[in-house]
Amino acid sequence: MFLLSACSGSQPAPETKAATPSHGKATYDVMSARNLIVARPTLVRLGIKPLELTEARGYMNTLFAALLPDLEKTNITYQMAGHDIILTIQAHLILDGKNNIVPLMEPRLESMAKILRENDRTFIAFTGFTSNKKSRTENLSQSLLESEAVAEFFMRRSIHPSRVFINGQGESAPVADNANREGQLLNHRIEIRISPLI
Repeated sequence: MFLLSACSGSQPAPETKAATPSHGKATYDVMSARNLIVARPTLVRLGIKPLELTEARGYMNTLFAALLPDLEKTNITYQMAGHDIILTIQAHLILDGKNNIVPLMEPRLESMAKILRENDRTFIAFTGFTSNKKSRTENLSQSLLESEAVAEFFMRRSIHPSRVFINGQGESAPVADNANREGQLLNHRIEIRISPLI
């Protein structure tokens, strides 16, 4: 079931879901302060110790260094933003037309999932974006389904659902001109933001 959050103006709100265990299934919502407050105690009960603010930078730098060899072998762009690691990949490079992971990407994503499983003092937010080729409603739905497909790949590899947040932003945040094919491909993307559990 898709949840729509309220927003001002005539644009549709981003579709969102929050990942929590529910009879072996996952349900979803966007990463927000409210959800982090709920997820943090769950992770603590699982024995995952939150980071002190003073150690978060070092922890995330070490995690980034561990991810880097796999990232450099893919078309995933990457950056550090504050304490967060942000990974971005064009949707057509990671998903086929049926929202299955492209086979060539699987080994790198498997390796990344292993590193993220071992470095579990983090939250991982998956956000989908599209070009403006379809209607706003269709773009929101598509972006959510695509981010969910990538997130589920990681959760099936023992990334606990309480660490995972999923969001679909549709066409709302273009990074290139939608007037040409190249720009549309850049806009149609998945962002993975890895944040420290503080």
